[in-house]
Amino acid sequence: MVKKKLFKSGGILKRNFLITLMVFIIISFFIFTGCKSSYGNFTLMDLDGNEISLSDFNGKILILNFWATWCPPCREEIPNFVEVYNEYESKDVQFIGVSNEDISTLISFVEDYNISYPILIDNANVMEKWEIHAIPTSFVFDREGHIIFKNVGMMTREQLENIIEDAL
Repeated sequence: MVKKKLFKSGGILKRNFLITLMVFIIISFFIFTGCKSSYGNFTLMDLDGNEISLSDFNGKILILNFWATWCPPCREEIPNFVEVYNEYESKDVQFIGVSNEDISTLISFVEDYNISYPILIDNANVMEKWEIHAIPTSFVFDREGHIIFKNVGMMTREQLENIIEDAL
């Protein structure tokens, strides 16, 4: 008797329909938005005063590294980033470093470490917006702009190469 009453009143059917509708909406959202980063695009200045946006690198594999010159793990991973970038740049792999330090400190560090990829100055609180609570923190984006990997802490050369090879 209870089952008939629920069925007749549409309680079960209504609940199942609503669940199905919600699942459909969620799946449609991911299909039409491409499951891209929920962090959003940003535009910052590089050390030469040029504006650079994440969206400038659509179609490339992108390694985005939040770091600082005073951070020991950052200082240790940077030479690996430089070597891997130089090795994979011709395969449409782009590295970007983001730091919120002053420009003179960054320029000196870039020269000392021979950093050949763009370093952006975070004067727009991107680190806060992206909820970066520890550095280094790195994101890897595929060619469509989807985040495929996030790492908090230092990355080794082997890790970088494996992630990039998987994305190629």
